[in-house]
Amino acid sequence: MTRYTRLLLHFSVAMLMTTGAFALEEDSSPNPPSCVHELVYEPFAGLILVQVRIADSPPLDFVLDSGATQSSITDPLLAWALGLAVKESGLARGVGSGATRVQVAEEIRIRMDGTEVLHAPLVIHDIGPRLAAAAGREIHGFLGADLFERYVVEINPVGHRLLLHDPGIFDYRGPGYDVPLEVMDRRPVVNGAVIVKESGKEVAVRLVVDTGSSRSLSLITKSRRHLKPPSEQTVGASVGVVGETRVVVASTWRLQLGSIVTEGVETAWMEAFSVPSVRNIPSVNGILGNRFMNRFRVFFDYRGGRLILEPVERGGS
Repeated sequence: MTRYTRLLLHFSVAMLMTTGAFALEEDSSPNPPSCVHELVYEPFAGLILVQVRIADSPPLDFVLDSGATQSSITDPLLAWALGLAVKESGLARGVGSGATRVQVAEEIRIRMDGTEVLHAPLVIHDIGPRLAAAAGREIHGFLGADLFERYVVEINPVGHRLLLHDPGIFDYRGPGYDVPLEVMDRRPVVNGAVIVKESGKEVAVRLVVDTGSSRSLSLITKSRRHLKPPSEQTVGASVGVVGETRVVVASTWRLQLGSIVTEGVETAWMEAFSVPSVRNIPSVNGILGNRFMNRFRVFFDYRGGRLILEPVERGGS
């Protein structure tokens, strides 16, 4: 049986089975008036997986990825099975040196739990088999800047809840901390400061906030003076759209974002050539990843120019 046949058979069988999406856990607090849609996401390997449908497809697993400039699917075979009309688009860059050629499908309707939440182009990558091998499961796509520009996106690790708010009437009144946020090259960027233990120097940093990164913090070596990894380190790797890149992993003594101060943050250090996707963002020094943000109830408010971080207490992640 060819992979084409298996993919079509998978779709046919799935359409005959129940298509119920995640059932929401009971919650005594009502949704705020600004909430357009809510669902329960699946935490997986430090990432956020949501189920979506494209046309009449069975549920597809997409990564919520604030670091992606466009939403995408991971496999041309999937685009073919969905009957999408695609055309050549250009090159995509991410973590890993080099680039990968991509196609694009124009104006695709994406639904969650039967509700259309997005009508946007989808980039078609050819990374499905490699991602499946690395993750141990299929990842069908990524929800990127299109979603974050359309809504105020709330991620609540308590109950694994994802809420999409209407930015025109969104009004936050909780105990969270506002961190000024700037959208550059369709990515959210915040300013902070780190202290690397050996130097003891506080270094100002500009960070891309990336829910598609499973790490807590990644820093670009020598992108600023005193910004270099401590001698106590281990060797690791990060997997991105264009491949795998070598990193060294060490603990950053302190990370500060506005009024939030966190100590002992596990940090991946990489060379600038390993993250070509951020070269269009001036003076960027690294990436704030989803493992760090999983400590908070997070609101991405692009229109309001802020990232809201509300500390949460819960068992597990």
